[in-house]
Amino acid sequence: GTAGLPHILMRFFTVPDAKEARKSVFYATGFIGYFYILTFIIGMGAVAFIIGNPAYFNLDGGMRGGDNMPAVHLAHALGGDIFLGFISAVAFATILAVVAGLTLAGAAAISHDLYANVINPQAPDHQEVRVSRYATIVLGIIAVVLGIVFQHQNVAFMVGLAFTIAASATFPVLLLSMSWSGTTTRGALIGGSLGLAVAVTMVVLGPAVWVQVLGFEQ
Repeated sequence: GTAGLPHILMRFFTVPDAKEARKSVFYATGFIGYFYILTFIIGMGAVAFIIGNPAYFNLDGGMRGGDNMPAVHLAHALGGDIFLGFISAVAFATILAVVAGLTLAGAAAISHDLYANVINPQAPDHQEVRVSRYATIVLGIIAVVLGIVFQHQNVAFMVGLAFTIAASATFPVLLLSMSWSGTTTRGALIGGSLGLAVAVTMVVLGPAVWVQVLGFEQ
């Protein structure tokens, strides 16, 4: 899943050749994977320092600020208000960076890969830029709506769902295009589309979305 994220795919646009692309993807995947491993360390630290501390829980037993606050509360438990402010600033900057990167990647894919290469190959540059702007607005609206709908879901769990979609739709196409000379555009399109459709369908039909978010019975 990590290798199929837009953070990795954008590396292909910053290198001169295929050799440097493989090297860039290798290092980027390693660093991103390392930071994701830190999630387990933070979780263990939260269990050790947060669980059982009444300062971070409400009277009803729920965590103050919601279930997505363990890392922030852990920073306060270990370093006080100064470390809490630092971690909060890092989290805010990270959110902005990820949102900006994903928005640019999505708008570029729609305007360049889909519109300029498939729908209208003769489109001039200014029209491609206009489509990119419209795509940015639409993606932003969809993101806001989904953020409101999923506001009570655990962020770590939602990231896992995104990883499953990336692992099912993007990574197989990426791997085959780099390692198998027989990969064709039609095969990549069909395989990626089927992986995307199956992954999204299974995520929506899962209890976290189908029951807890959409309110349907199992």
